Amino acid sequence: MQGATCDEQLALAKATEAAGLDGFFRSDHYLAIGDSKRAAAGIGPTDAWITLAGLARETSRIRLGTLLTAGTFRHPGALAIAVHKLT
Repeated sequence: MQGATCDEQLALAKATEAAGLDGFFRSDHYLAIGDSKRAAAGIGPTDAWITLAGLARETSRIRLGTLLTAGTFRHPGALAIAVHKLT
């Protein structure tokens, strides 16, 4: 989901659910990777856990998560609190 807007991610999550798939997982990056037209236009990565919380409000069945959450990006205590609130 590198550089996808929140609306684009929501559309993909809803399509995932409508197709009968079981989960929607995304990357957890704060910085844009590589050069792209979207990054040049100011469309960069969204916060994974905040985005997933928004997607959870708009979906009902699919499992949501990150492919990986790097411990170097986030303070472990704050991450534990945020993720616990989503479960």
